[in-house]
Amino acid sequence: MDAALQVILLCGGKGERLRPLTEDLPKPLVAIHGKPLLGHIVEHSQRYSIKEFIAAVGYKADKIKKYFEKDLGLKVELVDSGDVDIIKRLADCGPLIKGDFLVLYGDTLSDVNLDDLAAFHHSRPEKVTITVWPMRSQFGLLEVAEDGKVVSFMEKPTLDKWINIGYFYFEKEALSWMRGFKHFEDFLSHLVAQGQLNAYRHKGVHITVNTIKDLEEAEKNIGRFQGN
Repeated sequence: MDAALQVILLCGGKGERLRPLTEDLPKPLVAIHGKPLLGHIVEHSQRYSIKEFIAAVGYKADKIKKYFEKDLGLKVELVDSGDVDIIKRLADCGPLIKGDFLVLYGDTLSDVNLDDLAAFHHSRPEKVTITVWPMRSQFGLLEVAEDGKVVSFMEKPTLDKWINIGYFYFEKEALSWMRGFKHFEDFLSHLVAQGQLNAYRHKGVHITVNTIKDLEEAEKNIGRFQGN
């Protein structure tokens, strides 16, 4: 991994579906096994010699600043854009970007091999890579014949579809392409239309914390993310 690679941590959301926990805490500071999500994410990144972090903050930004300084002992650049879309947060971080950079969600834990992600990206001519994970149904799926007979049953199967889990790899010039877009999703659709978006397939651990139920599941599965 290039030691100069920077990481933008998206830490600005309010985490409304995690209330009451997020009434006093920003979502990335919600803890799993006593350690905030942000701590798990930073530690994973540091395993790949990453040293430069930019936190794109908004909601309760002061608490994230204190966490970096007091608990992690890191000097991290904070960019406070307020309550805005991701595309605005990234644009505001632009003046601090020196070269290639990663964008990580502050509520997502995935044991993505960042060396492999970078190698995959550089094996392709496109300027942006998104990490995807196999979509898993929350329900048992049945195939039913016209006469009502059940032909097959699969309990919560892995589907032949992929979901966005973040861990974006950007080349710096892609920052200028964001101008004129109001929503990050629209920008990604534009990249697809222009043939400039790769997908790195991750089949390992993936934990996203959006709700209290997700948090409970994360508590059960955090050992897998830590390699235990």
